[in-house]
Amino acid sequence: MEFASSSFLTSEPHFIHDVFINFGGEDIGRRFVSHLHSVLLQAQVKTFISQENLQQGMKVEEHIRAIGGTKITIIVFSKSYAESTCCLLELEKIIECHQTFGQIVLPVFYEIDPLDVRHQKDDFGKALEEAAHKIYSAEQVEHALSSWSHALTTTAGMTGWDIRDFRGQKLILSRKCID
Repeated sequence: MEFASSSFLTSEPHFIHDVFINFGGEDIGRRFVSHLHSVLLQAQVKTFISQENLQQGMKVEEHIRAIGGTKITIIVFSKSYAESTCCLLELEKIIECHQTFGQIVLPVFYEIDPLDVRHQKDDFGKALEEAAHKIYSAEQVEHALSSWSHALTTTAGMTGWDIRDFRGQKLILSRKCID
């Protein structure tokens, strides 16, 4: 008996979206992410935006599934990123897909020092701890922080963009996704 499709036997993801944008903070969504999204749409790049879909009532679990079906993930780190448990949970899945399937990950450091993300320093580190205490029991906090820290350190160690003035940089990032 012959299978109709060899894709049945592969563990490669089936791509539903070209790009998944992971970010935290309404302010960054209205500024940088909305501009990036419009450029991607003009280029007919199928994009899933994390925060936008949460506001429309999608659950985090649906976002996690969407990550697995995406070719490229753009992670936009900002000062408020670590306050979002949703972003951090998504980041864990992004790193898993990157390591398992070679998903392309493009980190963007928007008005934040990449070293603060890499080492979870200062306000970023405090926000990370507060986020863990919000959703996990005392016994689970250490594991969550370790897992999130690994994902943040891994991502911050990748080649990305340190954006202080996003006007010119959004075009470069958009071009990278389109190519």
